[in-house]
Amino acid sequence: MNNDDNKTFPVFVSSLCRRANLEDLRAKIYEYIGKKTYVYVDEQFKHRNIPQQEDLEAADELISRVREANTFICILGGSSHGSAIEIEEYPSNVSFFEIELFQAALLQKEIHVFVRDDFTPDPKLDALLEILRFAFPEWRSIKGQSESEIMLGVEQVVEKSIRRRTSKLLLQLHAPINRLVQAFYTARVSHSVNPSVFFLDSATESRSVQPRIEILRSLDKSIDKQTNEEKRLSRLWIGLRELMACGYENLSDEELLRYWNHLLAEWARAGAWYGLHADTPLGCLAALNSLTRVRERAITLNPKMSGSADMAYPGGALASSKYSIAKRLYVKSDRESRFIEAIHDIQRSLDIPGVDQSGLLAIRGSIFLQMGKMSDCIKDYKDVVRIRRENNFADNQIGEALCELGFGYLRNYSPRKGLRYCQEGVEMLRHGGHPGFLARGLRKLAVAYFVNGRMGKAYSAKNEAISVAAKYGVYDQI
Repeated sequence: MNNDDNKTFPVFVSSLCRRANLEDLRAKIYEYIGKKTYVYVDEQFKHRNIPQQEDLEAADELISRVREANTFICILGGSSHGSAIEIEEYPSNVSFFEIELFQAALLQKEIHVFVRDDFTPDPKLDALLEILRFAFPEWRSIKGQSESEIMLGVEQVVEKSIRRRTSKLLLQLHAPINRLVQAFYTARVSHSVNPSVFFLDSATESRSVQPRIEILRSLDKSIDKQTNEEKRLSRLWIGLRELMACGYENLSDEELLRYWNHLLAEWARAGAWYGLHADTPLGCLAALNSLTRVRERAITLNPKMSGSADMAYPGGALASSKYSIAKRLYVKSDRESRFIEAIHDIQRSLDIPGVDQSGLLAIRGSIFLQMGKMSDCIKDYKDVVRIRRENNFADNQIGEALCELGFGYLRNYSPRKGLRYCQEGVEMLRHGGHPGFLARGLRKLAVAYFVNGRMGKAYSAKNEAISVAAKYGVYDQI
């Protein structure tokens, strides 16, 4: 067995192994269909010391394997939800099997589901498949098969995947790009009585045990320390799934509402860097729409919270999410409609006393840029730089504003001025802050060098941007 950790596989096979007695089937798929080269089967490729393993680290490795694969195969057999991921020695409500399904749904992978003829899901597994129904085929209607029939079906999927295997080892999250985003938008807005999308469609899960505060506190610490956005999302998923035992619509527990508020806000933030820009139940917009309801509920319970900054209307984040979706829409009227919605969100937040206007103006400037309103765009970007300098913002925050202003000048046919601001901005971005802003600044600097005919420097800046983005899981900037 080759234990080279750098080896990549185009197909990932997920199934309930030990409790569903699928070891033999998985071994055959790995050895005879995948030739130990094309299909990743975890226990076949890597022997794990389960009692001694750090569960979150093991989950991180599984997630990276799902990411590198082109195709995701799920084999449903037996009945159990799988082995729980432990947090501080407490079993969470998320299993290793679930974390694989979650990641495939998050990445919008090509998913193939096979159902073994003995599959009778217990209530917990049935609830999970219902929660992720938007990403997986209607497994209830899939006919159960024998192992030999599943082997034949898997072989056909693997052969097809190998034939079109890409040489790129890092698949960009936005590979489906504009057409898929447009399809989600059209389905939600044009053909729905309620076009708003909420996180996991506001699903809840009936459980006998309420969310464990110990798990939520531990995950909170882990999320704060984690700099890789992909790993942050996996921990946020575990936390949000813990909270789904109570929902938020009619929740009266202020502490749990605060956890809903914090984790949904962090999901939207991490998802923005990761590239979750579509009208899907796992997207940034869905999390922010749910976040808005959480804050409304919290203020209804305790009106004193209305003055709290972390309970304010998230207009800037909503506008940024809608802007990111609008950029990927190719129907002009849909694109403009989303931009106008985003501007309204910004205006609503600008009216809140004490709000950081510079962040809101930066988003509005980017919207104006996409709409071709260059004088309005450059005015907003200039105001952002002025506000941040006058109020002694950190260097990286000023650098971010300078890069945006420079890119505005590039689009306004002032290449030298644009390059100068981008260069100054990137140097300031190197002084700290979120690495995503550095990746974005480097990407804009690469364009500025290219427009000014400095091809070697453009190539270097672009490569550095890709390297920073990949290191920190900021795939939206690749």
